[in-house]
Amino acid sequence: MRRPALLAGLLALFATVVGATLGQRVFGGVPHAADGISYSFQGKIFAAGRPWLEPPPVPEAFKSQNVLLDGTRWCGIYPPGFPLLLAAGWLVGAPFLVNPVLLGLAVFGVFRLGRALFDESTGLLGSLFLAVSPFALLMGAGFMGHVAALCVFTWCLAFLAESGKDGATGASRAARPLISAGFLGCFGIVVRPQAAVFFLLPALVSVLIRRRTDLARTAGWLALGGAAPLGFLLAYNFALSGHPLRMAYLVWDPNLSFTYGFSSTQLFASHFPWFASDLNATVWGYPWGDLLFLLLLLIPAPRRRWDAWLFASVLGLVVGFSFYRFYEINHSGPRYAFEALGALALLAARSCFALEGLVTSLFRRFRLERLAPAAAVLAVAFLAIFPLATLLPRQAEALSHAYHAHTGEPLRRLAAAGVGPSALVLVAGNTVEWTYGSFLLANGLDPRTAPRVFVRDLPERRAELLAAYPRREVWRVNVTLEPQPHPNAWIDNTWDVVDAVWLRLR
Repeated sequence: MRRPALLAGLLALFATVVGATLGQRVFGGVPHAADGISYSFQGKIFAAGRPWLEPPPVPEAFKSQNVLLDGTRWCGIYPPGFPLLLAAGWLVGAPFLVNPVLLGLAVFGVFRLGRALFDESTGLLGSLFLAVSPFALLMGAGFMGHVAALCVFTWCLAFLAESGKDGATGASRAARPLISAGFLGCFGIVVRPQAAVFFLLPALVSVLIRRRTDLARTAGWLALGGAAPLGFLLAYNFALSGHPLRMAYLVWDPNLSFTYGFSSTQLFASHFPWFASDLNATVWGYPWGDLLFLLLLLIPAPRRRWDAWLFASVLGLVVGFSFYRFYEINHSGPRYAFEALGALALLAARSCFALEGLVTSLFRRFRLERLAPAAAVLAVAFLAIFPLATLLPRQAEALSHAYHAHTGEPLRRLAAAGVGPSALVLVAGNTVEWTYGSFLLANGLDPRTAPRVFVRDLPERRAELLAAYPRREVWRVNVTLEPQPHPNAWIDNTWDVVDAVWLRLR
């Protein structure tokens, strides 16, 4: 393996190890947001070889945020792509490692993309930028589907770029990267449909225009690669909802729409500036802002068309979700723009090389050429260390609390409370509509036969619960959480566990 590729591999390993460590130390290896619980629940179902579960007796006792539970089905509400990947983690008993591994693959994918578009140095610096981003590392520590999308989208762009390289336009040489790009692009739709369209469409259109003399063959290879994942998604939707284009979340809430009835103009006017402001502060946390780098790309240089190609994908994602009803800071950054971090990392690398050209000219003017290599090393060291030493610890500490009122802390106290292996646990508390999700994943897939079962405490139906789930012991846990002040400008919805009282009822 060539040295730059080896270094990129080490950066990928670094991101994986740091993400996994943060996952344990910050999040305790469990989801801390309702979306992550839904994804993980569906991954657990897929790992058992099933598309969904049958509703359990007394289904109201198992109601959890963003989980579909009706008369015939019990499953997650999100597209099946990321749960499929989580299923592999469940099969080996480590679902918490899936996102760290995907983040590492995304880091190496940035190197591959940078090498295809520019050169190995640009790809390596871009992979460094992604590997040290606190936003990327903290999202990679959790259970959200955005990390899978970042990985899949980045590699899709890499294969698209390789298909368009000079000398790779022949039918035989272009087939493999185009088939791979088609597969990943459509699998991206299975992971996060809207994000895939917003981010990948500008790049895809550009490639089709560049290969317009061989348009039919190019489209055919892309379609061949995308047929399997797209066919799976359509079949899954049809089995779940009766319509190939109707996602599970529309079964969960038929009234959902992209804008939710809000004015598109008002949504864009508020959300687009938020995206720009928050990305500028949360990707790396540099003192001068994280997007200021991009102004250097206005300096004329070779291959600027590829800079524009990357920037079009970033802009497509940000503009597209500026019309979405929700705007959220999740795991320390604006999550709907997360999939753009790979492209942003490469654009930052390109900006650094533009700055290097200016600085080198200045050093020559003052006959300080011998200082240039040392200055470059110091600059790269600062760019790598500063985010890890400043922004990452602040964001990690803030997220170590009960995030979105979800936490694994009460379950960690279960053994100390003396709860036996055969027990019915009634979950109560001041935020039980949120907190119960943290207990949902501790259930077996069939609560009727699982040794221990966790249910929401329904006092008026307690006799029914006792009859449906007879166990040797009956416990009640009352979890009290209180919201905390925003620890910084980019983290909200943090809570603290005030108390978790375990009481044996029988």
